[in-house]
Amino acid sequence: MADELLWLVQRLFFLNGDQDLSSFLLVDLGLVKFPDYTCSVVHRIFQERNDLLQYEEAIRVAQFMDESLDNDNMELVSRCTDLSENRLCTSLKEEDSSLADSPPSFYSCFSSTWIYSKILTLGVSVYERERRYADAIRTLKILLSKVASGRRRGYWTLRLSIDLEHMGRPNESLSIAEGGVTDPWIRAGSKIALQKRALRLGKPPRRWKVPSYADSLKRNIKEVNIEGRPLNCEIGAKNVFYGYDGDRCGVEQLALQYYADEGGGWQGTHSEGGIWMTIFGLLMWDVIFSEVCDVFHSKFQTAPLDFETDDFYKSRKDLIEAQLKRIQDGMAEEMLISSWELHQGTSCKGVNWDRHPMADVRAVVAGVGGHRLALLLRHLALDYRSWSSGMPDLLLWHFLDERGGAEAKLVEVKGPKDQLSEQQRAWIFVLMDFGFDVEVCKVSLVSKRR
Repeated sequence: MADELLWLVQRLFFLNGDQDLSSFLLVDLGLVKFPDYTCSVVHRIFQERNDLLQYEEAIRVAQFMDESLDNDNMELVSRCTDLSENRLCTSLKEEDSSLADSPPSFYSCFSSTWIYSKILTLGVSVYERERRYADAIRTLKILLSKVASGRRRGYWTLRLSIDLEHMGRPNESLSIAEGGVTDPWIRAGSKIALQKRALRLGKPPRRWKVPSYADSLKRNIKEVNIEGRPLNCEIGAKNVFYGYDGDRCGVEQLALQYYADEGGGWQGTHSEGGIWMTIFGLLMWDVIFSEVCDVFHSKFQTAPLDFETDDFYKSRKDLIEAQLKRIQDGMAEEMLISSWELHQGTSCKGVNWDRHPMADVRAVVAGVGGHRLALLLRHLALDYRSWSSGMPDLLLWHFLDERGGAEAKLVEVKGPKDQLSEQQRAWIFVLMDFGFDVEVCKVSLVSKRR
């Protein structure tokens, strides 16, 4: 009981399962530094003790679910799924009947409803693996009807459309895909995947009218093809090549070597979205840690609670736009240096002080230019969650003259038989719209004859 009580107190204070009392010690020893911000709490996350206990019960069920999946105990998996379905419907009825002052929407991730919806999402994948498509369809329909907003609606809608097609119900599958395309909560890669399904399923005689988004999906993406000498050719194994320098390397390192030499003398890094998240954190630092009600509850946070929600932009629109105006006016490099010197070493979500040195970050900011950088950062501010993954693998730059002129290029690298994911395709389309130089580098195997 003492252990459980202490665990509850820590959960209530830190609001996650990762931090504990050692966080105080790490700060006192100077090993970890958290940002300075003001805690202004108007609404409590848990309105009453029972809300916290229900949330903790849901977390225990989620832990049982994870353990059961690891141990391949399908009986327990089924029991966890059934319990979660029952609790989801019951808890939502109780929430609907409440007339109390409603807390902010970004508190929803601290509800039992949110946890049970995650468990049911795992349950759907189990049903699909066992080809129990009828059960998967029933569960997905419950999720979509009970959880009206949220980051997982795109995944649920896509899986529902696919499972209905598996069941031989193409008309219903098409209707679900078309509905998902217009759902405001479905974005990025999930939206593109549903658009492609709607186009494929909606051919005459089912649909005669071509949707307005059909042309945008057919846009040409620039491609570069290079060859590599493979070290291994095992199916499913990570590709290993002999690099241009004769050493072993992965497909991304091979592409970096190509761009540094034959590809135009580019410098660069294999960062995927990492360096962009660092740039966002540094240039938006004052915005991220500005005083907003209910987003900071303790002095041990690396981001506000609404950081990955739509509320982040809505609550700070004027601050964000003022910062973007300065960036667009060419002040980004100055702002970057100032932020780096003031906050270096301080923990902030997305900022990786060790991986991305100041010289690289400055080169990227200079190469991209204020206008394009402002567009990209606004895109992240509007919906950080949907767009924090899937960015191109390589970020390249080179300097044009001694006065500091530079340009940048983004490259998605694909090995033999690899294909673009819909999330990657969504990012490439966005970058093209913003005027970035972006391309796909396809690495093929050197033929045996050569």
